[in-house]
Amino acid sequence: MKFRNLGAYLQERFAPVNIGLFVVLFCTVRGVATWASAVYQNSLVPTAGLAWAALGALATVSFFFRLRVFDEEKDFAQDALTHPHRVLQTGRVTLPQLRRLAWAGALLELGWSAAQGKATLLLWTVALGYSLLMRAEFGVGEWLRKRLVAYALSHMFIMPLVVLWLFSAYAPRQALGGEYLPLLLLLSLLGGFSFELARKLHAPAAERAGVDSYSRTLGYGPALSLTVVVVLAGGAVQALLLRGLHARWGGYAVLWLLLASGLALYSTAARHPHEARLRQAEKVVSLVMLTSYLAVLAEAYGFGR
Repeated sequence: MKFRNLGAYLQERFAPVNIGLFVVLFCTVRGVATWASAVYQNSLVPTAGLAWAALGALATVSFFFRLRVFDEEKDFAQDALTHPHRVLQTGRVTLPQLRRLAWAGALLELGWSAAQGKATLLLWTVALGYSLLMRAEFGVGEWLRKRLVAYALSHMFIMPLVVLWLFSAYAPRQALGGEYLPLLLLLSLLGGFSFELARKLHAPAAERAGVDSYSRTLGYGPALSLTVVVVLAGGAVQALLLRGLHARWGGYAVLWLLLASGLALYSTAARHPHEARLRQAEKVVSLVMLTSYLAVLAEAYGFGR
């Protein structure tokens, strides 16, 4: 496989912005876990330094890259019809090449997890096992594909499992039952689900044959309403987590500004369906997800204090 072709594939299907988001996710979980250590043990859990943190971030990116490869395997035939010009569909990279790269990354995840302790290794195994069930569509793929919301939810639960895996590497056992972890799990679940809904919400005139969307499955109005509810629920969870971290007003201000922007766009789109406006709203939802992690990260590490 040529590096140029791999770069083209990553740019198309696993873009640098996505990689950056997964690194931010790792750093956020590490920061909250470190904060929880101080709260529950009145001291920080010793860490092995930046080198191990960098490997942890790389392991996180590797895990999500393998999920992308799993999706490519499941959707290859359909994508060949609906997206024939993609790098994978044109043969510039192949599924066997992507599989080898994905499972090589699993060795890194295994080594990093084992170095963090038995609990982290066990939770990585659980997350890996769940991802394999996702790859097999839980043995009921035909049933799930007819129920797009159930399909999405069954796959979104990988997010809390990844967060639990990473959190266990940096927090004491007693912190697993505290207030921080449940909020972080909910934030990851709702953030991921809101992004999934937003990117598959289309104006009636923009619907494409053979391409699944929540607006087609649920109806335009109900799909839009569900997206707004999930985004607001994620915002509420973020506010609770910020409160637990004794956040400054700036974190709340950015959150409410983005939520207000999203609500304004979706409110207008409800009255006047327009694809460009929905794509703008999708970007706002993406920003809400990104800034939710960045705001929590900033507070957890005490930046600016």
